[in-house]
Amino acid sequence: MTTPFFFLHTIRRQQEAVLKLLEEETARRLEESIRKNVEEKLNSEEVQLEIERRVEQGRKKLFDDVESQLHKEKEAALAEERRKE
Repeated sequence: MTTPFFFLHTIRRQQEAVLKLLEEETARRLEESIRKNVEEKLNSEEVQLEIERRVEQGRKKLFDDVESQLHKEKEAALAEERRKE
């Protein structure tokens, strides 16, 4: 004869399994919702314009830095030539 404890244990295991499935499904839905939200934001015109603006700023800074470095090297080369003369 089975004991009431066995039935309670079985019910508890079933409840734990259902809870685990619910947690997994909730996490999956939440992750999907967040991913969709992020994709929508990244694809928005405002974000695209901001990305373009930052890329252009970075490009300009890079060119300015290169130009500055070339100017310094040119000045150093001219100074070296003057020193040699």
